[in-house]
Amino acid sequence: MPSAVGQIEVVPLHKTFTAEVRGVDFSQPLPARVIEQIQAAIDQHGVLVFRNTGLDDKRQIAFAAQFGPLDDMEPHIKAGRKMRLPDKEMFDVSNLDPDGNIVTELDPQRLGAMKGNALWHADLAFNSPRAGYSMLRAHELPPKGLGGETEYLDARAAYDDLPDAMKKRIENLVGNHSMMHNRKLAAPDIYESINVRDFPFSKHKLVVPHRNGRNTLYLTSYIHHIDGMSDDESQALVDELFAHATQPQYRTLIQWENNSDLIMWDNTAVLHRATGGAYLTKHVRDMRRTTSNDTGAHAHGMNDPSKPFRQGLPIPKS
Repeated sequence: MPSAVGQIEVVPLHKTFTAEVRGVDFSQPLPARVIEQIQAAIDQHGVLVFRNTGLDDKRQIAFAAQFGPLDDMEPHIKAGRKMRLPDKEMFDVSNLDPDGNIVTELDPQRLGAMKGNALWHADLAFNSPRAGYSMLRAHELPPKGLGGETEYLDARAAYDDLPDAMKKRIENLVGNHSMMHNRKLAAPDIYESINVRDFPFSKHKLVVPHRNGRNTLYLTSYIHHIDGMSDDESQALVDELFAHATQPQYRTLIQWENNSDLIMWDNTAVLHRATGGAYLTKHVRDMRRTTSNDTGAHAHGMNDPSKPFRQGLPIPKS
């Protein structure tokens, strides 16, 4: 049943996570009490859907900044990537190249990034600090029925249901996360020349307490290896955990319905992935994401908090 939270309405969409939030007026700055209500809703549900927000880039950035300091595209700019969007706080997750053309096989870097986004992940797990909240907005959607949905996974419920023996086995294990590993998994032909070990790893435990007290299975496709285990042993364990976590009861697929729909999710509670579709090289799908840094006690994982770092994606050799 819908539950009233002050002036907004929170309508659950799944048995364990995900809700639609109604009654938020994005045409003006939101008062502190509404931000507090949204914070309470995201803490509980992990994923929030806002329909027909009417937001533009600037107002989305301003809204996102109320939930923590924003990450930006600076590492990618330094790595030589040309930006399509003028605001560096706005992550371009469209199927468009920097000149606004639909991506084809002739753009291996962008194609590899899109393939990497189709694997289960938490945004910026390869950084220190990791991501807190992501907010993805539909600027221009492809025709309906051609794909482009976003899928989410309840990593807290998945952890809760693990056998006790597995919980004990993984409680102190540390995963080494790398953007390059994700890209090589998704597009090995494009990133064949890249040695993942030439880049820094971001270390995070596989089991991380959430701010609401529940444990999260912090399992992402960025995990290259686990401390104290060989690469093969690491991959076998990651595969076993993914086989459990990706069962249907932990997943939900969210349809994008309107331009300016916004989905907000907590990267410290859920995983997500793009689903692709027939639109990919034929129709524009212009999606824009703002991402706040995690500011909690586990933001830096097992990394040195005095030495934050962020990875930028190098341009593959042609």
